[in-house]
Amino acid sequence: MPETQSPEDFLPEYYEICDVLVAEDSMTSSAAELHGLLCGYLSAGARFSHDAWLKLVKELTDIGDFRHESSTLAFTDLYDGVVAQLEQHDFGFQLMLPDDDLAMAERAEALGCWCQGYLSGFGLQGGHTNDSLSDELKEALADMAQIAQIELEPEADEENESDLMELQEYVRISSMMIFGEFNAATEQDTAPAPGATVH
Repeated sequence: MPETQSPEDFLPEYYEICDVLVAEDSMTSSAAELHGLLCGYLSAGARFSHDAWLKLVKELTDIGDFRHESSTLAFTDLYDGVVAQLEQHDFGFQLMLPDDDLAMAERAEALGCWCQGYLSGFGLQGGHTNDSLSDELKEALADMAQIAQIELEPEADEENESDLMELQEYVRISSMMIFGEFNAATEQDTAPAPGATVH
């Protein structure tokens, strides 16, 4: 990889991950949910080797073995890119969600899936009790749990559009805040731990 490029330069887009999941016949996960789940794990302090991450992806998406080498590359780039984005601390982190040209109800559903994935990853990583979380973090996680249940009517209007954008930004900022709370040491040590395992 050229020195002028970082892993986040290779971060796949939402529809690329959608295509990979379709190509691998995964019917149990969405690109938004998978991205949220990875962010939840990382925010709680997890780091994976590429092999451990790919194993986790297969478990979460109900994929036996990857049929295509391009799938392995896409999921590896996803991991490296998300870690790089979160560790930059420059507010460049973005949620993996569909474009604005998709129906608002579908985008709201994707945001809900992202939050559900995030909460699952944060919880599965473990290590954080209610007492170890600040009131601000408890509130952010509780809000994400509410957003995970979001539903919009198909005829949602421009006011709903504005509300949805505000929710997306709130989730984005909250994710970075939670990551910063539990990952202060990663600024000097950004490489995944050799041989790191899922559990």
